[in-house]
Amino acid sequence: MRYARLLAVLLSLLCLPLYGSLASAQSASAALYTGEVPVPDQSDEQRAMALKNALAQVVVKLTGDRAVASGEAVAKLIESAERYVQQYTYRQEVANVDGQPLLRLSLVASFDRAALDRVLRDRGLRVWTPAARAPVVTWLALDEGSGPRLLDNTDPAGSAMQQVAEQRGITLVWPRVETPDQALTTAQIVWEGDIMTLSADAARYQTDTVLVGQLRRVGNEWSARWTLALGGQAQPVWESRDADLATALAAGAEGAVDRTRGRSSAVVEERRITTAKVWISGLQSAQDYARLFEMLGSNELVREFQPEQARGDGVLMRLTLNLALDRWLAYLPSDGMLRVVNTAPPIDGVEATLALTP
Repeated sequence: MRYARLLAVLLSLLCLPLYGSLASAQSASAALYTGEVPVPDQSDEQRAMALKNALAQVVVKLTGDRAVASGEAVAKLIESAERYVQQYTYRQEVANVDGQPLLRLSLVASFDRAALDRVLRDRGLRVWTPAARAPVVTWLALDEGSGPRLLDNTDPAGSAMQQVAEQRGITLVWPRVETPDQALTTAQIVWEGDIMTLSADAARYQTDTVLVGQLRRVGNEWSARWTLALGGQAQPVWESRDADLATALAAGAEGAVDRTRGRSSAVVEERRITTAKVWISGLQSAQDYARLFEMLGSNELVREFQPEQARGDGVLMRLTLNLALDRWLAYLPSDGMLRVVNTAPPIDGVEATLALTP
């Protein structure tokens, strides 16, 4: 009987339309580099502040870490938000507040993808790449005392949950059932936590990640039980409780992001102060020296640099770094100002040889 039900449910799910379609998933990559901030007006002062807040949003999405925007590693980046903005515009909408129309204004800003990826890497952070962000197929069952029913993002609380996930750069996919009988059967499967059945359909969404939530009304609070399945394997359960349904759901979204983010880990590079001597060639003029010094001075991973000897078109540079030399070299962008070369240095004691690009 169980296998008959499993087959029937799988066949029905394969015919269901998607909430959060693959087309929207494709646009999610661009959304990672876009922030939106409410503003009172279009003045220069408000725009400058909004651009900083928008960039802080983007940094959180790119790393998946809410705390990173307040850290020292990206503070200077956020302060110089105008340097990285590609375009911005204002969006107006009319909201209904206490039965009265209210005009709301927001600034929407898009930032330079390549520049942000590079500067975050220079600051010891790794960007959680779009390719590593699996969409999360989300199944929610809610019981207010009369049996479980399905909840999705057409409900205001479900929509708020989706916004929480989007703030950290994750797309929630909401399957939809078409008939009342199908909804009743599926709600029971979600309530029972039938991970095998619910995970079997995930490949259709080009993901192996499924979030299952069961929410029960207990007194004045919502008690929620959450399970994330990765590749059909259920991960450890976590729970949340709150009087507000949207807040209880937000805990599910936050937990799902923390667990999926851990698979590809956008983590802060371990800091270890080291000193190294490197040979840098390709310096043809005073302008080249100025470019090199400016680049090293603006690199957050370089604590100090001191030229010790010059010969021909090269210079022996003593670097004090915030991490091991090999990690710093690995973070140098392939299209950046410095590149590692295999030529032998003209003096001994050099740990790496680099060249300044034209």
